[in-house]
Amino acid sequence: MLGHGASLTDREAIEGITADQARLFLETMVASAPIGLAFVDLDFRYIHINDALAAMNGLPREAHLGRKIRDILPGIWPYVEAHYQKVVQSGEPVLNLEVSGLTPLEPNTERSFLVNYYPVRDGAGCIQGVGITVIESTERKRAHQALRASEQRYRSLVEAMTHTVWTTTGRGELREASPRWLAFTGQTHAAHLGLGWLDAIHPGDRTGFMTRWATTLETRNPYQGELRLRFHDGTYRDVVIRSVPVFDDTGAVREWVSTAEDITERKRTEAEVEAQRARLYDVVMNVPASIAIISTPELRFTLINPLYRQYSRNTDLMGQSLRELAKHNPNAAGAVATLEQVYASGKPVFLPELRQWLDMRGTGVPEERFFNVAYQPLRDADGRVDSVLSFSLDITEQVLARRKMEELATHLGHQQQWLESVLDLNPVAILLMEPGTGRVLFANQAAHRMAGGHFPLDVPADGYGSVYRLTDDAGVLLPLEAIPGVRAARGEALHQEPVVWHTLTGRHSLLVDSRLLPAMHGHPATVALALQDVTRLKQTEAQLQESVRLRDEFLTVASHELKTPLTPLQIKLQGLAREARTDVSMAHLRDRVLSTAESASLQVRKLAALINDLLDVTQLAGETLSLRRESVDLSAVIREVAEQFRSQAAQAGSELRLETPGPVKGWWDRHRLEQVVRGLLSNAIKYGPGRPVVLKVEQLPGAARLVVRDEGIGIAPENLSRIFDKFGRAVSTRNYGGLGLGLFITRRIVEAHQGTLRAESQQGQGATFTVELPLTSPERPPYATTH
Repeated sequence: MLGHGASLTDREAIEGITADQARLFLETMVASAPIGLAFVDLDFRYIHINDALAAMNGLPREAHLGRKIRDILPGIWPYVEAHYQKVVQSGEPVLNLEVSGLTPLEPNTERSFLVNYYPVRDGAGCIQGVGITVIESTERKRAHQALRASEQRYRSLVEAMTHTVWTTTGRGELREASPRWLAFTGQTHAAHLGLGWLDAIHPGDRTGFMTRWATTLETRNPYQGELRLRFHDGTYRDVVIRSVPVFDDTGAVREWVSTAEDITERKRTEAEVEAQRARLYDVVMNVPASIAIISTPELRFTLINPLYRQYSRNTDLMGQSLRELAKHNPNAAGAVATLEQVYASGKPVFLPELRQWLDMRGTGVPEERFFNVAYQPLRDADGRVDSVLSFSLDITEQVLARRKMEELATHLGHQQQWLESVLDLNPVAILLMEPGTGRVLFANQAAHRMAGGHFPLDVPADGYGSVYRLTDDAGVLLPLEAIPGVRAARGEALHQEPVVWHTLTGRHSLLVDSRLLPAMHGHPATVALALQDVTRLKQTEAQLQESVRLRDEFLTVASHELKTPLTPLQIKLQGLAREARTDVSMAHLRDRVLSTAESASLQVRKLAALINDLLDVTQLAGETLSLRRESVDLSAVIREVAEQFRSQAAQAGSELRLETPGPVKGWWDRHRLEQVVRGLLSNAIKYGPGRPVVLKVEQLPGAARLVVRDEGIGIAPENLSRIFDKFGRAVSTRNYGGLGLGLFITRRIVEAHQGTLRAESQQGQGATFTVELPLTSPERPPYATTH
């Protein structure tokens, strides 16, 4: 409908526009509008929304269409529902309404918007829905709250809600104050007049802009360009400057009207989108699955990742048509039919365990391979399928393993009696019980003998106290929740859990281990308990401890006794030397004496080395360890020891990463400290081959911290408490050698320095050993100096 001021010529021009042209013009205006625009039906479902409003909400346009406002914006809908109802019921628009609430773009941040709601009618005047315009006013509202409540503050907020606008003369000079420019740039009133407004442009962009601006003033053509403009907080924002001339009646430029559109956030968003695209491409190229994108109805390859190329025997498929390849490859022929199906239906297709014959080794002999293959349609902006994503995962090993398990499962039904017979022959008492209830379902002969002839079966966990008499070593009855069988039934994995069981055959000291056997092949889950009778072992424990003490005493005495011959031996050597100086047959005597002296000296050195070794072992096993303290730089020790292990680490495929920010000096035994670092580093390389090892030194208040971290096999939680004991191990000797003394020696050395040593680990996730040492010793006060 034409306005009252429209001329006949205007009406003729408008009537000459076709409906398609008008619709295209309208869609273009809506899509490019810098404000949010949308139309919802009478059920308040989005029928149309432009990119600007979709970006404000934080969801793609497609995610809005057909969905209700309350589903898209549940944090705002309660505040605006009444206004929508008012527009529909009264037919009157609601204008300049300020709304605040939470949106998907920033779920935890309240945002503000200036909105207008107006009725949309059909040709008959009936309301078909509600039209919406939205301008985000979050930053403007925050500025409004930060300033004083006055009319000038309100006007400044209104100025800030739109693009920065200013007007210059035909020569580009600013004659009148521009509040919007002042608010954006922070320039003073006097500073921005004349050509002073150019000072707000970034120095790196100013010269180029002034050259282009001078050309624009001369040619009188509209100007558009991007530059950096100083913001009022001192930072620079990316803006697009647009200037248009305003001509007077004579054709001269009366003034230039300029706007600055802040595109900083848009550029950041574009950069993030590009970064996300690059990351996605990197994932596609490195994921352990074969991926390809086949586009257009001609089925041409537009993307293939390295694994897809490998399965294609490194054939360059980019740009080739799968239809042509199918003429010579039977595997490709099946793919063509499936792709055509996806194109036609627009629905994904999943082909589990698809069998193919591929020449993986290039020997000319195809191998049977199995793949899970998914074909996913990809759509263009109009929703049409324009390409298909092919995703194939090689599951050959899983299929073969499942087949093997199925073969094994056929034999399991005949092994129950065999298993029970084997368990009956086991000298360790073994119980099988029901998880949760704790009912004992099976007990082997060893358990029956220990119980005095018959082990009570089918007793629930809450009845253990009335059937089994279980105590600790001191004879105190265990509460129900502490009984190992109850704990195992509730899912706890027991390892060498001590308990005393009183039966008709006597008092039995037991170590209880438990494992949950998962359900498989029709057999329910079962908890297995192993009751190891260590009664005799405990009886000999005291004797063993005494033997160890006597052994250590013997080593100490032996070490001192071995030193005793040193003094006479040295005197003898000196006597032989004096004899060599007497008037005898010099040639003969000298040879004999010197030979004897050399042999004796060699024996002395060997004897001294043996003595030192024996003393070292004795000291490590005893209560005290003698130290030769001096000023030592822990960072330097780390670097020296790491250098010694470079070759060993390289052979194991491990990278040594040192984090030593600077000298960390303390009063320590350097030789012993090197032993600690060597022991921890050797363990890290040994149990984490092929993975990096990190050595980190930190200085704490009054102490130093050494951290050695690997990414190896890790340590089970139940083994952490015993790895520092003498001969303590966390792994089998069949896989890893050693006597189990390394961490024991390390602990003894650290404790001798009044330090602490702890380990943190999860099985399969590496281990971290942390050593903390005081910078000074009790014998050396903190204020003592060293040189």
